[in-house]
Amino acid sequence: MSAKRKSTKKAAKKTAPKAAKKTAPKPAKKAAKKAAPAKRTAAKKAKKPSGPQIVHWEIQSQSPDALHRFYADVFGWAVDANNPMNYGMVSSGGKDGINGGIGGSPSPGSRVLVYASVADINAVLEKIESLGGKTVMPRTDVGPVIMALYTDPDGNVMGVIEV
Repeated sequence: MSAKRKSTKKAAKKTAPKAAKKTAPKPAKKAAKKAAPAKRTAAKKAKKPSGPQIVHWEIQSQSPDALHRFYADVFGWAVDANNPMNYGMVSSGGKDGINGGIGGSPSPGSRVLVYASVADINAVLEKIESLGGKTVMPRTDVGPVIMALYTDPDGNVMGVIEV
């Protein structure tokens, strides 16, 4: 056998197993990739809320201007308080973020409020009161939104926004 033939046979032996190794995992990878979207779809369905969604948060303070500066410095938030109420609107800047605001408080102290979207504020307030909660502020049109505030049975103040 010539030297050329021997080297060709050796080269074929060396490359044959490697080629088999490289091609074998590909179908398995493709099958795993095809199965992954089904898992992601199921996870997305499981995360979908079943009731009213949280649509806004708010920090109420006796010194909202100081909190505008504080949160702008801490998180780099752009707080837009250029409105008659000096209410600092905060944009989340992301697709999964929730916009919020920083404003004055009608009562002493500060508090954080979370707002859920509902179709009928009055119906929701009736249900809240039947379950031990109390209306703090009835359905009110404040310009950009129609909203109400309530306390839950533990005294936490929360809000609803009519959509």
